[in-house]
Amino acid sequence: MKTISFTTAQYVKIEYELASTAVRGVASFLDILALAIYMLIMNMIIGMNAFNFGEDGATALTAFLVRLPWFLYSPIIEYLTNGRSLGKFIMGIRVVKASGETAGLREYFTRWVFRVVDIWVGGFGFLAILLSGTTEKRQRLGDIMANTVVIRVRDSQTYTLRDVLNIKSMDNHEPTYPAVTRFSDEDMLLIKNTILRVQRFPNDENRKFAIELAVETSRLIGLEEVPAKKMEFLKTVLQDYVVLTR
Repeated sequence: MKTISFTTAQYVKIEYELASTAVRGVASFLDILALAIYMLIMNMIIGMNAFNFGEDGATALTAFLVRLPWFLYSPIIEYLTNGRSLGKFIMGIRVVKASGETAGLREYFTRWVFRVVDIWVGGFGFLAILLSGTTEKRQRLGDIMANTVVIRVRDSQTYTLRDVLNIKSMDNHEPTYPAVTRFSDEDMLLIKNTILRVQRFPNDENRKFAIELAVETSRLIGLEEVPAKKMEFLKTVLQDYVVLTR
């Protein structure tokens, strides 16, 4: 599983899984399928000529309602939806800049222009498959030229405070740190996200952030000394917060 890390304005590192070639391929197929259905329906409506457009009118409508959407679908829809075409939305992936920022119209059009090389010139998609499967950031040529990546935004470990750590109650959990009530739900979600990141990606960077978070958390609740088992400490803080604020 390849991942990429972005640093927020608050200097918090957030890690995302890069979309696999297979997932991107399915998303593209769904886009093509949706466009094909749309084109079929629009051609039927225009062919019926129910509004007496005439031959010239029908030709103009075909160009405007059928050919133009097919031609410009990818860059326009991704620009309007912040990098998520219909296929990408269904597959839970999104186009962003390699820096983590939202891509702009220039990036979307650059990706679209190089699609001709990636898919049509490059052996009916062979080049796109080759590059997205072998490059460090899973980028096809269009992504490389636009400096974009495709990330997964649908996490299989989505959670809320209600299902955190098999939520405990006062009946089966005695709070250790009553001062945790000073925190907010957002603070607790950051702690939970940090715990998940260390569990899923136990690298030095994530462990270091977890240690720093444990140190700052202990300071904020007035502990004289940071507990030695910092991950267990963060889990206990989370459990205490749920029990004391639910």
